[in-house]
Amino acid sequence: MQRFASMQRAKGPAGLLVVPAALFLSFATRADAPFIENGRAGFVVSDIKYALADDAEKTGACPQGMSRNVEEIFALTAEGRRRKGESDEAYARRLNDGGKKLSTAPDGQNVCMNPEAAAPDPNFRTLRSTSIPIDGIDIDGVDSRADASTPQSCPHQDAVGKQGQRGVDNQFARVVGCSRSYQSTGQSNGYAIEMLTGAWGILISLDGVDDIRNDDSVEVGIHANADPIQLSPARVPLPYATYAMDQDPRFRAKTRGRIEDGVLTTEPVDVRFHTITNSLHMERAMNHARLQVTIAQDGSLSGYLAGYTPVETMYDYQFGYRNGKNAKGEPGPLPLRLGTGNGAARVLGYTCPGAYYALYDYADGDPDANGRCTSISTQYRIAAIPAFVVDVATGSVNDRLVDKAPAKQ
Repeated sequence: MQRFASMQRAKGPAGLLVVPAALFLSFATRADAPFIENGRAGFVVSDIKYALADDAEKTGACPQGMSRNVEEIFALTAEGRRRKGESDEAYARRLNDGGKKLSTAPDGQNVCMNPEAAAPDPNFRTLRSTSIPIDGIDIDGVDSRADASTPQSCPHQDAVGKQGQRGVDNQFARVVGCSRSYQSTGQSNGYAIEMLTGAWGILISLDGVDDIRNDDSVEVGIHANADPIQLSPARVPLPYATYAMDQDPRFRAKTRGRIEDGVLTTEPVDVRFHTITNSLHMERAMNHARLQVTIAQDGSLSGYLAGYTPVETMYDYQFGYRNGKNAKGEPGPLPLRLGTGNGAARVLGYTCPGAYYALYDYADGDPDANGRCTSISTQYRIAAIPAFVVDVATGSVNDRLVDKAPAKQ
């Protein structure tokens, strides 16, 4: 926890942090709230996924069907229909070639790297129904309607939550509601797996806690994690491990919150985390983000991290990978970025321009000077466990391998 900011970080032979047993036991065996000491507590996010609607097959949310990728779209054309006597191999090759044509704009640009060079895709389906429940919370305190806006938002229809609550701001769930990879068995909501490999993480710290059930003012920190998550032999995150905050101030945020009946709700704050896909390093940024989490007696947290993701940022880390970087912060190899964006679209069942224009169509936050909203409400369902959060520099035992790696030609 942040209370250990002045503690020396001892490291074992494998470079792992060693917490003195007496210090650990002094907190872990307390009978009332073992995760609170002198009004301070720390947590590491142990699970994270998008808050979405139930599967379209169950709710009937997509009467026109699901989104299609470029090969599926080409297959619907006269040119793309299977020819009499055509072998599976020949037809697959022709579908692949047709998909490549659809992935190229009229001016020759690749449409995943340059989605604005293409037109909106009518084959990209979204969740348009306003009656289907969507998971999440009310971020802005307004039950918005499709014909109304505020100085901070564009006209949009808030959703009804899965527990019947009104005013749920979660337009991203509408964008991906008819995409196969965002259904319960889809691949696009499985990025927590990479978090557990140690690629990135999120820390939460509390300070000034007088009562874990009801407290009208606590200081809350939301930080990127600079250390890999420590796991049990069963690959389950371990409670009371020690983690350092990212030393880059862009990845550290502080706000205030209140606790009512064991539920922590924070005031809005801009946050930023790391994310890695196919070795491409990117950033998850959220404006006006709020935490709303229930604090259990054992110190675990469960609830929501919700805010507004800039559309261009969301497109980059979730669909296009245009600005992906390598581990040194340099632009990733162009073939890798192209291959990741186009490959993901084909495998996961969408088109890049379809996703790009849909994000702007549903954007509901941060209007620009022309009144066009530039961010989209996005919600994550998170779980967290107690941890010791420290504010010191740290480093991976593999850093020396990165430094000595030969430069790519």
